[in-house]
Amino acid sequence: MADVQIRIEGWREVQAALDAMSKEIDVATVAALKASQNLAKKTIRSGMRGRPRWDHRGASARTGEAVSLGLNPHHVTKGGGPGRLTGKLYKGVGGVRKPKKTPEGYQGGVGVGGGVRNLYKKRTEGLFPYVAPGIKRAETKMPEIWEKAWDKAVHH
Repeated sequence: MADVQIRIEGWREVQAALDAMSKEIDVATVAALKASQNLAKKTIRSGMRGRPRWDHRGASARTGEAVSLGLNPHHVTKGGGPGRLTGKLYKGVGGVRKPKKTPEGYQGGVGVGGGVRNLYKKRTEGLFPYVAPGIKRAETKMPEIWEKAWDKAVHH
């Protein structure tokens, strides 16, 4: 019986192409993760932009000139909601700048940091939820972000 020999050519090229595709997918994954984080951050912050509770502010050295927004009614009680959430709480909403590579993929996240005390964050979220509804609104748009990023990486 004669020996059969098979010769495969181009294996190195196939391996190089697969390695390049893997790198492109990793880059697309990080880009999609960051885009998803930014979308979540944006939707969380949009839930913090309610109607101001007061429609005016008097002039002072700290706040500057007098301001009147001309809203009706002129004042909304605390029972009507938090009004506009600003300052450190608003600016503290952010995402992970450098996602970490884990055995399962990449890990990122969105939360409230920026020097805001946990007690204040938790109490405000408990009374006037802004994080959970923001994430929920963002989740409906996230699959499209991931599909576009991976489609571009695979069909590059």
